[in-house]
Amino acid sequence: MPAPPPFRKERLIPIDMPTFVTLKFGVDPATLTVTSDGVVRYVMVAAHASGASNAMYEGIRCSTGEFKTYARVSASGLWSMVNDPQWRPLNDNNTSRHALAFARLGACEGRSAAASDPAQIIATLRNPLRNAGP
Repeated sequence: MPAPPPFRKERLIPIDMPTFVTLKFGVDPATLTVTSDGVVRYVMVAAHASGASNAMYEGIRCSTGEFKTYARVSASGLWSMVNDPQWRPLNDNNTSRHALAFARLGACEGRSAAASDPAQIIATLRNPLRNAGP
């Protein structure tokens, strides 16, 4: 299992979420990687209006429409690895709204392939209208 990369909240690129989602999500572009087997790995931060936040180190497997959480930042601010992380469907509304939004906004090209590299994902996230297809 890969070790979580360091992240910084001030680098986050916001992830547009449905209006009913009260948390604000963002991905640290410095943590993005695309593995040789097509998994997009990243650190996602969820922030509450109160100022509290959580971070998750996750992966999206675009080819199967699944995501996995490898680690979470604990209350102490240290990473806590998930025991036996499992691939879960991106369309599981109870756990993956942020991962599904990230997949649709740039991590995946269409519904079958990972974006080719982190720079492409970052460019798409920063310029969603310019990069939107017909």
